[in-house]
Amino acid sequence: MHLIEERVVPREARRTPEILAVGGGKGGVGKTCFAVNLAIEIARKGWRVVLFDADLSCSNVETILGTRSERRLDDFFYQRGGKDLKSILSETQYENLRLIPGSTGLLDVANPKFQQKQALIKQLRELEADLIVVDLDAGAHLNTLDFFLMTDTHGVLVITPEKTSIDNAFKFLRAALFRRIERFYQSAEVGMVLKRNESLSDFLASVRNAEFFEEGLRQQIVGEIMAIANAIRPRIVVNRAHNAYEAQIAANILAKYARQYLLIEPSTLGFLYFDKCVLEAVNCGVPFVVSHPKQKISVCVSDIANRLGYL
Repeated sequence: MHLIEERVVPREARRTPEILAVGGGKGGVGKTCFAVNLAIEIARKGWRVVLFDADLSCSNVETILGTRSERRLDDFFYQRGGKDLKSILSETQYENLRLIPGSTGLLDVANPKFQQKQALIKQLRELEADLIVVDLDAGAHLNTLDFFLMTDTHGVLVITPEKTSIDNAFKFLRAALFRRIERFYQSAEVGMVLKRNESLSDFLASVRNAEFFEEGLRQQIVGEIMAIANAIRPRIVVNRAHNAYEAQIAANILAKYARQYLLIEPSTLGFLYFDKCVLEAVNCGVPFVVSHPKQKISVCVSDIANRLGYL
């Protein structure tokens, strides 16, 4: 399998935390399990890690992590005046790993305003950490897309070698791209054209033929949109693969869809073997990199951490 080459960044050079947003569209593909185990693995290597449960409706990071926090993400949104994310940071049983717990799932917290999300993202970037691992909600809700788009090059798409998972990951990536375009222009005309197309190539064709845009403006929009698409560089992790070949095929299919229809060039970060120990680890509340450190799946997580530059 082709694996991306990552530059190893010295610890003292990390002035602001890197953000790794873990999404994928379809529920049940193992996003949370991957995010939790990766966060623990990197923390055990000596890096300061914050694990952020960004599922605003059905958070379960604490269940897989085997811990319980008295604070909730709700507390951040309910704060009056200046927001302080540090006040809800919780220590975990693992050295170098802190947690931003999920919300209660109450309606007003599950649907925060865009300004509230921006305040949260700003606070995240100001935390004293080397890495923030963000576990996203399933689906392509606006909250999930906005959190995924916090970073162009550190978004991770977790898929399984199933057509439904690959299709949903593509739809998620398309929704994220269209959300980025929508937020860039904040234009009713552009938004109207977006809703009428299912691929970026179709959208660009519609812009070129749109009579309500002048010729010069049409060319400008086309160039800007292509630049937006080219800037998004997601990485693919294939979960529950029986072998490297199966994982490579799944990653290649998703990458082909993204290139052909969205002008986005994903790269493959790695894969995780199918392993029955995962279910046991989840039920026991002890992540598998801790309970089964010598299993192939745990070695895969360590390899992914190394490729990300966390040696």
